[in-house]
Amino acid sequence: MIKPTENSAPLSTKLTISLAAMLVILALVVIATAAWYTLGSKGADGIVIAAEPASATGTAGNQQSFAAETKTSPEEKTSFVPLAFPAALPSPAQTVKVPTLMFHHTGEPPADADELRLGLTVSTADLEAQIAYLHQAGYQPVTEAQLFKALFAGEPLPPKPVMLTFDDGYVDNYQVVVPILEKYGFPATFYIVTDMVGTPEYMTWDQIVELDRKGMDIGSHTATHADLTTLGTSGLQAEVAGSAEALKAHLKHPVYWFCYPAGKYDADVIASLREAGYLLATSTDPGEQQSSDDPFVLMRYRVRSNTGLEGFKEIVR
Repeated sequence: MIKPTENSAPLSTKLTISLAAMLVILALVVIATAAWYTLGSKGADGIVIAAEPASATGTAGNQQSFAAETKTSPEEKTSFVPLAFPAALPSPAQTVKVPTLMFHHTGEPPADADELRLGLTVSTADLEAQIAYLHQAGYQPVTEAQLFKALFAGEPLPPKPVMLTFDDGYVDNYQVVVPILEKYGFPATFYIVTDMVGTPEYMTWDQIVELDRKGMDIGSHTATHADLTTLGTSGLQAEVAGSAEALKAHLKHPVYWFCYPAGKYDADVIASLREAGYLLATSTDPGEQQSSDDPFVLMRYRVRSNTGLEGFKEIVR
């Protein structure tokens, strides 16, 4: 039998010390693991993302989860590309067939709507049928930038191009039109009367910015929807350049697209558009042949409350 020396501790004491040391080590491991998990699960903006089980998607799946948690900054629009007229204009003029469709109100008109409002309102059912027809028949809505590049850079358009435009910036466009467009993956242009933004029946700036971030085109429909042909130089500047500046201030990029109130324009009006930096302008003149000789007189077909599906088909053929 071995007798303990004077410096030897009892066996029970040694076991207690060993157990305590193991518990301390285990606690440190748990703390380190928790810290690693928290830091490793934060995105660049500090948003914590819930852990997901490993799957066949691997890294791509994790990137998708991160993207779902982050939002584009209001100051950014990655799809915006600066444009300008070329130094030498096309000669001979470039002409393309692009039926451009003009809408105003959408949805169901109020009970007290007058004849003008009734005539300008395309019902939700009619709009859904018309957009579904474009999709089923192989028409491909294009953006204003695509049309500009086709006219001035000779870039090809897709087969059966059309362009969808909505005048005035009504809130029913945001409520009715946008979900239908998104359903089919179609772009469109929304022309905004800037002084009316945020008033009853009109979109807010937040809604307009949202449409811009979604890839919709935003254009000017002047500041007050004035008849531009009746204005002098200062009045034109306020309506044309003033509305462009208001849109740029909110969208954080220039606006190149314009629409004449009531389709009224003359040489002075067109000159003011050029000076303000616009590149294309739509009229109410019916037609579908768009020309590089007349970028400020693009033709459109009006879609009315009584156009229906069959009348719509006739317009785009």
